[in-house]
Amino acid sequence: MAELSTLTKLQLRDRIRGCILGNALGDAYGLATEFMTAKQAEQRYGNGPIAFGRDSGYPVWEDPHRAFEQRNDFTDDTDQLLVLLQSLEQTGNGKLCARNFANRLIEWRNYGIPEIGTEPGRGLGYTVSRVMEHPAFLLNPHRAAFEVWDSEERNLAPNGATMRTGVIGVETFWDEPRVVENAMAAAKVTHVDPRSVVSAVISSVLISRLLRGGGEDKAEDMARTWNPKLTQPDYRQELLAYLERGTTLKGNSSLNPTYEPDTEANRFRRKDYVACATQLAAKDAESGAPKPVKDQNPSQWNKGRPDVTHRPSIGWAGIDQVGDDEAMAPLARSVFNDYKFLLQQTDVVPIDTSSPERVQERWANAMETMCFPPSLHSLELGCGRAMGYTFKCIGIAYYGATRRLDLSPTLPEYHGPAGLFRGLMEQVTLEAGDADTNCAVMGSLLGARFGLENGLPSTWWEELQHLEWLNTTLDKYIEHVMTNYDVQCSAE
Repeated sequence: MAELSTLTKLQLRDRIRGCILGNALGDAYGLATEFMTAKQAEQRYGNGPIAFGRDSGYPVWEDPHRAFEQRNDFTDDTDQLLVLLQSLEQTGNGKLCARNFANRLIEWRNYGIPEIGTEPGRGLGYTVSRVMEHPAFLLNPHRAAFEVWDSEERNLAPNGATMRTGVIGVETFWDEPRVVENAMAAAKVTHVDPRSVVSAVISSVLISRLLRGGGEDKAEDMARTWNPKLTQPDYRQELLAYLERGTTLKGNSSLNPTYEPDTEANRFRRKDYVACATQLAAKDAESGAPKPVKDQNPSQWNKGRPDVTHRPSIGWAGIDQVGDDEAMAPLARSVFNDYKFLLQQTDVVPIDTSSPERVQERWANAMETMCFPPSLHSLELGCGRAMGYTFKCIGIAYYGATRRLDLSPTLPEYHGPAGLFRGLMEQVTLEAGDADTNCAVMGSLLGARFGLENGLPSTWWEELQHLEWLNTTLDKYIEHVMTNYDVQCSAE
């Protein structure tokens, strides 16, 4: 039997669960400062910590964006990851069907996740919303995404494609070419800008390499050929051509690309919304636990909050001070180096002749600077209209995921992988901006690196809302992934 991963099956199951729940945890924790500025976050939380799960801290600020009943709950970032997971699980063959995923996004916008009763389309962002309203979306989503991007002067590169991509790195983690294809296909359903697409690609690929055992030994990683196809010029051209799907660059052939033909396996199937609602109501009645209800009178919000002070120590060295992990940082760099050509050589660019430097090189340089920054503050995560820029999201995710463990934290809760996860989430959340998305993507990478049991604080993840349903969903999905993995191992 060929070795497609150096991890045991037990380790793989733990890391897959850690990846998905890490995304949900980061999403839920980051909501505390989403859309705030760093100054506002400091005024409300000092230098932390923020209360979450069973851990004490400053209560989450109450306002119309942070409903009380959403405490310890994930948002649209993880919703869309779960929609993508269900699409992949349905088709079953490890290949994303873009039109199935598009239909499921519409279903989510209209009905939420009915199995757990989430609000329809909660947190739906500008770009995804506009693309979903396009008349061609269900039949030709890649064209719909391009025409929206084109109408915005081809300068729309938000993080919505990256926030949901963790599951793509899991689905066929042993097959990097398929991971890349799926990441591009999923991203382009709503985001055609190459910066958004490549952000999704390098997030997914890093997860897949971690699940294959990367990030533990620098010398072993350097000796591995992660994607042998990258040495083939024709393959690289195929990927560049995929970026052109749905665009006008090659006329009708690119504007109206061929999609997977409808089959029984990939044809979208509507959920039974009535049955979901009935089962959910029965479960709530059986539990007898009252749901938290927020005081609807804004004058009562944030009453009795403790005065904000700054801790003399945050309990560990900090994100900038711990430095690069000697194996993780080179692994992340290898992913960037392998796929930066997609930015450098693409013809899918804005119509912009105002700069003597090629926009493709500007993009590649900007991604490199943000993925390997000199400091957390240099990313300016809370910076106004640019807070949702995809390079900020993938940048902080890469930066956080490549940090070294603090071997001598001043507080025990910051010890080990789970302590690193805690400390990173606190610091990144206090930078504010699109904090839930930044923390979601970083959480998926950290979960893939360390797993659930040792890598995520149990006092956090055990208190996630909908945990029973999440665990049941993940049990089934992990069996799907591992069955396909076993088949591939036997075939090698």
